[in-house]
Amino acid sequence: MLLTALSLPSLLLRIRSWWEAAVIAGFLALLVLVLTCWEKWRKYRTKGWPTSPGTVAYIHVRKVDGGLNGVDYWKLSFDYTYQVQQEHTSSYSFNCATENMADGATAGLTDKTVSVHYKPSDENKGILWEDEVWDIWWDTYWREYKGKTKSA
Repeated sequence: MLLTALSLPSLLLRIRSWWEAAVIAGFLALLVLVLTCWEKWRKYRTKGWPTSPGTVAYIHVRKVDGGLNGVDYWKLSFDYTYQVQQEHTSSYSFNCATENMADGATAGLTDKTVSVHYKPSDENKGILWEDEVWDIWWDTYWREYKGKTKSA
């Protein structure tokens, strides 16, 4: 019930003045700014970390019905392994707006290698940069799945 009350469509229906609309727009802009800065800071902080090739394994896609804003999306998760002095395993996930996009991401990431940035003092702490992951699968999605519709 609380999530329904906080969903974007129901929130927009409750706006009664331009002031309230401005506050909501300002909050959303601030949220986007914070998330963007967080990702940039994370990338800057790990810029000097060494990299190791990682192997993508076990890709899982699930549909999420009506997220916070009431819109369905597809969550793609995958495990990856990388070798420094020993083998390490971690996971990564991101959201796709459409099923075709999730299919394209799955096809583009299957049997691919990712660049894992790991902390030199604790090689178990490896991360993937979002833009590098997207670079791996985006061309496959665009070439093979853009504009296609799934048959029921």
